[in-house]
Amino acid sequence: MSRRVRRARTDSTGSVSLGLRRVTALMAAAAVVAAGSAQAGAPPPSTERKAAAVQKAARDMKEAAALRAAATAAGKKKKLTWLRGKYSHTYEQLPNGNVYVSTIEFVGYRGAKDASRPRVGDVYLGTICAGRAGDGSAGDDLATEVMLPRHTRFAINKSPRGRVRCYFGKSNGSYKQLKGKKCPNRPKKGKYGWRFGPRKGSWSVPTGRWIQITFPLRSKKRLKGLAGSPNHCIMGAVWNLSGFAINDWDAPRNGENCPTTDGHGPYQGVFVAPKKKK
Repeated sequence: MSRRVRRARTDSTGSVSLGLRRVTALMAAAAVVAAGSAQAGAPPPSTERKAAAVQKAARDMKEAAALRAAATAAGKKKKLTWLRGKYSHTYEQLPNGNVYVSTIEFVGYRGAKDASRPRVGDVYLGTICAGRAGDGSAGDDLATEVMLPRHTRFAINKSPRGRVRCYFGKSNGSYKQLKGKKCPNRPKKGKYGWRFGPRKGSWSVPTGRWIQITFPLRSKKRLKGLAGSPNHCIMGAVWNLSGFAINDWDAPRNGENCPTTDGHGPYQGVFVAPKKKK
């Protein structure tokens, strides 16, 4: 690959624009070379000259296409999205003996699907969400805890980017943000991990409602998800305070690591890429 193509891949946005202008110029030059023999009054070229002109035009067009593709790729920024794990549950048994799903929960983080972001040292968001599907007549409170992957800490501070955010929603998708004292900006040590909750320690989540907490994280080393040794995951634990709950905790048993089965806590493998070389 030519030096110009390699440069178009790595230059800044301004250089990408310049690369596109060079693509246009190359394509125009290729067209001129290919059509040169058709100009009025031009002597007929020899077979060798004509073949050389055609080959040069083909090379220029190929290089132009490569430059255009490289410039387009350099201008794209990997899209971040919420990467969440499978749902996990607690279950309840009503007085009539029927067993139902009581709470539904998941954890996740915000990153690129191709594992290119976040990078070591970046601040990125983690989340835990829990909702109630069962009967809330015997109590609808629940508590949420998170266990962070190795080499990872909270990056919480008072800046807008560094704050914890809490959202209370309905099963129809509508929600509102909880602010001030309704949303704790610091977790407390819980039974299994770090607990996020109001002052009383648990959230009131009636049937058909859910609570979601997002929090900033920073990892100091590369993380490889389920390919790590041990596995690199964010994990959750939910305490269901309903009087109908069969097992009141959806949490890892005896310190088990991800992947976990249903009822043993939600999890999501976390990928953190190496620092970008300067």
